Amino acid sequence: MKTTITRNILTTLILLLGLTFASYAQTYYDVYLCDNATATLQPQEPNLTNGDKVHWYLGATEVAVYTYAGGTSANYTVPGNLPVGAHSYTTRIESAAGCLGDPSDPFSVYKLPTKTLALSTPTNTTYCGDNSNPAANSSQITATASPASPLPDGVGYTYTWTATFNGNPVMPITTIGSSNGSTTNQNVFTLTASAAGSYVLNATVNYTLLPGNIGVLRAGAGCEVSATATQTITITPKPGKPSISLAN
Repeated sequence: MKTTITRNILTTLILLLGLTFASYAQTYYDVYLCDNATATLQPQEPNLTNGDKVHWYLGATEVAVYTYAGGTSANYTVPGNLPVGAHSYTTRIESAAGCLGDPSDPFSVYKLPTKTLALSTPTNTTYCGDNSNPAANSSQITATASPASPLPDGVGYTYTWTATFNGNPVMPITTIGSSNGSTTNQNVFTLTASAAGSYVLNATVNYTLLPGNIGVLRAGAGCEVSATATQTITITPKPGKPSISLAN
């Protein structure tokens, strides 16, 4: 009886562990396309000869047939206007004699959604240039990326912050503050500058593949998006130390 109970407990633990690991399983894709980016797929067949036909399929639908004539003549270019979501390509070879080979393993493509970026109102639109109290004399701006549909596993965001000070670019921006480094849909920049003047903050966002995702990201010209509007923070000068004199 004791042995049976022990075995039942072990079996239950194994099942629970299996369910736990399964819940953390993620799905990655071979290539990710952003905006109008494309990808060129090449059939890997060492015995291709001139006159062979290369059939390309998207799911169960044949999308192209090329007659091999050396070089890149049989390559297929994935169009840049795929619908958002996952797509699976396969290929198979038909010999010049008419013999049709087995289909390849699938090659996965994920078309990423378009996105916008907006900056929040600063926590302090104005603060004093006295930086002796950073908690009170600083300001935070949150950049929020809004994709048109949910992102797949292993895809995040890269944010780039820029600023001007009294109309002049700030280089590098780390001299006036820093971001929290978030790769989620929200990234926070904290302005800690103390020099009095007007600071105008802006940000851009792009997709990035997170650690563990060994796919390839192809970004089209419009993949990097700027914020819809900038935000301005004004730092006022710290008053000078006064002296006292007799008024009358």
